[in-house]
Amino acid sequence: MKRVLASLAMVLWVGTPGLPDDGSSPQPVMDLERFRQEYADVIALQGTARQEILAIARLLRAKPEMAIDQTRASGEYCFKSGLGTMVHYASDPITTREDIVYEFDAAGLINAGLDPRRLPALPPLGKMEPGQWYHLPERSVDPHHKHTMPGITLLIAVDVR
Repeated sequence: MKRVLASLAMVLWVGTPGLPDDGSSPQPVMDLERFRQEYADVIALQGTARQEILAIARLLRAKPEMAIDQTRASGEYCFKSGLGTMVHYASDPITTREDIVYEFDAAGLINAGLDPRRLPALPPLGKMEPGQWYHLPERSVDPHHKHTMPGITLLIAVDVR
């Protein structure tokens, strides 16, 4: 990790036209400090956790439109991995028990015999019981998106604490 930070510092330093004349810190030092602050959680990860976050970053780099900012609607970031398949991550897990919410289009399971009405209806935002499956009826407003979903949706929340 020290090599990565040193390399980043070198790139930032080389990319800077020169040192400031006013005696202030050079821009690369400020950029490196901002980098450390913004990415402290990622830098702190080790082993599989670090490799997993990097794998997700590579997916998003390949297809950045999968990342949807739902923080104004629900305080979540949405990873829309495919048609009707999403994962919502709470931007501040301290404020909710819905730290991660998995959301699926129910059509395939309904075709296989699932009766979604046997599951409880999706409660308002922040009221899901972790580990409990819910259904959102067709053409209902999804509280995690604040817009109408075209089909029946299945959801389950995870509280990571």
